[in-house]
Amino acid sequence: MFQGLFFIIVGLLLPLMAYAEHPEQRLLAALQSVQQGQMQQAESQLQSLLASEPQFRAANLLYADVLKAKSRPLQQPGMGMAQSDELKSLLSEIQLRWQASGADVTADKIPAALGKLDENYQHAIVVDLKQSRLYVFANKAGQPQRIADYFVSMGRAGAEKTRSGDLRTPLGVYFVQSYMPGSELDDKYGVAAYPLNYPNVWDERHGRTGHGIWLHGTDSGTYNRPPLASEGCVVLPNKDLLSVGQYIALGQTPVIIGNGIEWLDIAQWQAHQQTSNAMFDQWLADWRSLNTENYLQHYSPDFNDGKKNFRQWSEYKQRVAQGKTFIDVNVKYVSLLMHPNEQVMVATYLQEYSSNNFSSQTWKRQYWQKENDGVWRIIHEGGVPPQIQPTTRLAKTTAVEMQRAN
Repeated sequence: MFQGLFFIIVGLLLPLMAYAEHPEQRLLAALQSVQQGQMQQAESQLQSLLASEPQFRAANLLYADVLKAKSRPLQQPGMGMAQSDELKSLLSEIQLRWQASGADVTADKIPAALGKLDENYQHAIVVDLKQSRLYVFANKAGQPQRIADYFVSMGRAGAEKTRSGDLRTPLGVYFVQSYMPGSELDDKYGVAAYPLNYPNVWDERHGRTGHGIWLHGTDSGTYNRPPLASEGCVVLPNKDLLSVGQYIALGQTPVIIGNGIEWLDIAQWQAHQQTSNAMFDQWLADWRSLNTENYLQHYSPDFNDGKKNFRQWSEYKQRVAQGKTFIDVNVKYVSLLMHPNEQVMVATYLQEYSSNNFSSQTWKRQYWQKENDGVWRIIHEGGVPPQIQPTTRLAKTTAVEMQRAN
């Protein structure tokens, strides 16, 4: 009986979804053949896969084991290779890919981190570092619908970045800030890069340092990196990165990174969304009412916008309110997103304000935290650069980038 590379995941055997032509799915089809003892079929499947993706290291390792199984049973994973860090990484990679492919309990669920998404947010990205997985969601009339997912690599030291150079990937709610084509990058970054706004306000409040956290591709001689292989960035195979890029709007597409993601069924998610909506709506109603006392109750004693602490903010708002005979406040293009591993909500919106003596239109972002008394309050509020409109997408992939991906 075949006892090679994948006895380590015998307990994970689950029905697999129908396979398309993605290299990962082709690898898993071959793995299923191995588990079923169909060695000739597995060999043929892997030969075909490696003909198109010769740098796919996990596929090469499985292929080597399938060939060895012709002459003798294999008694340990990757027999014939030294028990190296590389082998351990490949085993971890394949196990993570296999886990993601089975009877997927998340298929009809929504991450709790995705709260409210108004119509201008056409897509959202959620990364689960614990599963080495990136998920793309389409915004279908306000309800996120999962449309794609991909294997990713993270920092060599794991998750939860706290300082510059720690080789960890940060956790939180981020937004794609810009686009860098492969022609402007070193080869190790692949066909493109999409810088994120790390460190954000929440990171800075907690003393987290570092910079240059990107979504990016792989070097031209590699199909993909192992699970722990970057300096802190989220790394995808080049073709997958280009696929993800079609869903990105600069300055607007959220990228939520968690070390484990909470998944909710539709009813749970709707209840969760109603709670966050009610919180935000009550803040807006109290501001509109010109009841400054009620309005300020939504702000934390630890509030700081970088210029004013809570006392200074309160005095300023009370002084401003005294000069108002009316105010009209409207918000549009609202997103309410939850930090996947901390009690933090990030609200982004276009604020339209008018009163008897002032008017403005400004993009704003708030950070809410759940405090010790169980109440959510705003700990930071400030302006953000104008958000790109939904029709503005990334530049089209160049022929050179497509060639590099192939």
